[in-house]
Amino acid sequence: MQRLIDQHPLRRGAHATRDDGMCAMEMVAWLAGEPHSDEPTCACPVVAAFVRACNDAMNDAARNRCLRPLVPRLVNTRASAAVERQRGLLVVDWLVRRLLPAWLRRRRRTDEARLLAELPPVLGPEDLATSLRAVEHFAPDQQVARWVLQRAAEGLPPARFVAGAVQVARALNDASTWTEVVGCIEQLVACGHTAPPRSAADEVR
Repeated sequence: MQRLIDQHPLRRGAHATRDDGMCAMEMVAWLAGEPHSDEPTCACPVVAAFVRACNDAMNDAARNRCLRPLVPRLVNTRASAAVERQRGLLVVDWLVRRLLPAWLRRRRRTDEARLLAELPPVLGPEDLATSLRAVEHFAPDQQVARWVLQRAAEGLPPARFVAGAVQVARALNDASTWTEVVGCIEQLVACGHTAPPRSAADEVR
């Protein structure tokens, strides 16, 4: 893996050609044998949106240490609309119960951090509404996190809001945070592997 990283390191941003470099999702397209793009058709759009944001938020060292080894696992992650919704909830849950508590602890707001971390998992609309009220109460100054939860509560496609969670990670920007990011991506990929087969109803967006 280290040799591959040395030969093909991940680069920030999108690139006109592969000779100019590749971000994580452009490398997914390359591994899948698809035309050059940061939106490969083989990849789940929710995973892709989250990974693109991570790719650009990390510095070179973190990007290639943490994100580069995950790239092969992102191929063929596309799944049903139901899985996409579940992946969106996983990102929201990670944001509320893992990332925001770390952000609050850094500001010495340990009580608020504990209360968010102890919320029930975000598994559906009721949990989402509970989490949104909690974030508005305990972290009202975290506008990005509130925006993510509000868009999720409105029922927007997850690919349109999951990248916002990465902005909170970028504000923390330390080794433990990027380790958390890796764990979140691994959960997103695993979610697709355990999903039921696609159905006609799932195709209706």
